[in-house]
Amino acid sequence: MARPVKLRRLISPHKEITFTPAGNDTSGKEKVTLLSEEYEVIKLVDYEKMHHMQASKIMGISRPTLTRIYERARNKIAESLVELKDLCLVEGNSILGDNWFICQQCESVFNNPQNISTGNKCPLCFSENIDKL
Repeated sequence: MARPVKLRRLISPHKEITFTPAGNDTSGKEKVTLLSEEYEVIKLVDYEKMHHMQASKIMGISRPTLTRIYERARNKIAESLVELKDLCLVEGNSILGDNWFICQQCESVFNNPQNISTGNKCPLCFSENIDKL
């Protein structure tokens, strides 16, 4: 029996979105699915220029695991670009880091780095109707 997949910690929440090649009719074509943890690894390593060891500590996984996720993500992105397939970002085996909140008034998602209780106000609409994610 395989070991259960350990949840990967994300720094920020991701929405389910799809990138579609311009000028191509991709309806009916196979889509490439990029999991949220794969997106997070690409963001940390390629966009934020972190070393694999730094990124693995942030995500709460080992460096070899991060490297495997990174390779999978790069292969999926390459497949989407070369074969002109839609790239869909979906939720995967991940959890949000600590102190994330959602405003029930404006639906804003925000981080509370000071670790203050949910009695705070939303930074956008100043509503006090916020919940922990």
